[in-house]
Amino acid sequence: MSTYTVRRSRIHGRGLFARTPYEPGTLVGEYQGRLIDSSEEDETSSAADSDPTYTLLFAINDHQTIDAGVNGNSIRFMNHSCDPNCEATVEGDKVLIHALRHIAPGEELSYDYNLRPGDAESYECRCGAATCRGSMVDPDLLG
Repeated sequence: MSTYTVRRSRIHGRGLFARTPYEPGTLVGEYQGRLIDSSEEDETSSAADSDPTYTLLFAINDHQTIDAGVNGNSIRFMNHSCDPNCEATVEGDKVLIHALRHIAPGEELSYDYNLRPGDAESYECRCGAATCRGSMVDPDLLG
């Protein structure tokens, strides 16, 4: 049985919600999908003609990206928050999601997308956190 479920989110579209409690450091899951060359990002099925605020692409380094639109799992529905309860870490060509703090059943799971700058206005954040920075783009890269 999965420890999370997908349902409508107040943040954006669908979100991922805890079914069981998580303690800090607990593995929530792996962000899965097709591994592609980063140069192919604009040509993928999940990127072409899509809502720019909805991304299924996770850059794991300058050359590789995971496209969760192909062979992805439910982790792809985890929304961004400026005050997240989870964090994503890259280990080789895998992206693992761990709890940052205690998470109660029913709570929406989130992590900081730290997107690369591009059109920052297209990545408006709607997380509602008191510390919301207004963008899903990594603040260290905004300039």
